Amino acid sequence: MKALLLISSLFFCSAAIAQPVDVGGAIYELQFSDFLPIKVPYAGSEAVIAYQAKVNVDGDYAQDLTYRIGGKVETRWFAGNMAVSLSATCDSPYIDQPIFIGEDLDYGDRYQNISYLAKPSFANTLNTGGNCQALTVRIDKEGHLSRQFYTRVTNLEFNVQIIEKLF
Repeated sequence: MKALLLISSLFFCSAAIAQPVDVGGAIYELQFSDFLPIKVPYAGSEAVIAYQAKVNVDGDYAQDLTYRIGGKVETRWFAGNMAVSLSATCDSPYIDQPIFIGEDLDYGDRYQNISYLAKPSFANTLNTGGNCQALTVRIDKEGHLSRQFYTRVTNLEFNVQIIEKLF
């Protein structure tokens, strides 16, 4: 019973919930623990193909907003040659399909046993009609499934900023 209690408490502690993003320009940080892995079956195991974080948004009242999202993806040195895509969508209970906010693709590189980070980022201004109540930030490993399986992400750090566009 104690083992079950310990395992369940570790599970709930491992996925921290990020604080809500307030429209107003503050920069919010998403850490590795804010992202949940997305897995698919592969070779008798599972391959992590992406990571996704979902945060609440306060202050979208159908005004023009500038979304700035960017960060870095770190991998083990042997997985340094990789591509990752960053995408973001907004959602609310009042719409059927998420609203596309933006995307970027970037490459990490391995040179002389040193891994150089992939740093995807984008900025986009649009009006979601008040329907950005939840923002989903997704990081996808690109390439075939075996490459995704062997690309071991060791850290994710992303910044999210939503700014009301003033005329």
